[in-house]
Amino acid sequence: MSKSSKVVPGSIVEGFVVCPFDNVHRLLPSRLAVHLVRCARNFPSAKMVRCPFNVTHVHSVADMMTHVACCPNRSTMVHYMNPETLPPVEPRPADFCVQSAEDWDAEPPAKTYNPRTHCENNFLILNPQGNAPAVRREIRERERRRFLQNNQF
Repeated sequence: MSKSSKVVPGSIVEGFVVCPFDNVHRLLPSRLAVHLVRCARNFPSAKMVRCPFNVTHVHSVADMMTHVACCPNRSTMVHYMNPETLPPVEPRPADFCVQSAEDWDAEPPAKTYNPRTHCENNFLILNPQGNAPAVRREIRERERRRFLQNNQF
């Protein structure tokens, strides 16, 4: 059985790009830049030059002047060289300062919260963690006496 190698229209081959160094090479457009670097090493005698606007555009020296005049990527360089033709940039909003009577650096009119005095005045049970066992025992005894004196039990 012999298999024919015909290219059917609408097949996978349509999405590929032809290498400018070797017409047999067919590759995906996303791989063209990498391939051109490698393929140029295999053809050092080829008089091919790269377009200054797009590295994937490779042409012969004779055709390059024509290509540069009508390259589709030339518009990017023209806009870069002539920035006055670009639309104007929106001006930055002016800095403003809000006048206020508040002074955040001044001390507050109310006293600050002290958790130790709050616990001593409101008969809360203290949890003496992080102390030695003897110190914890002493704190618990002191708290029992304080609660008994104020009839909290």
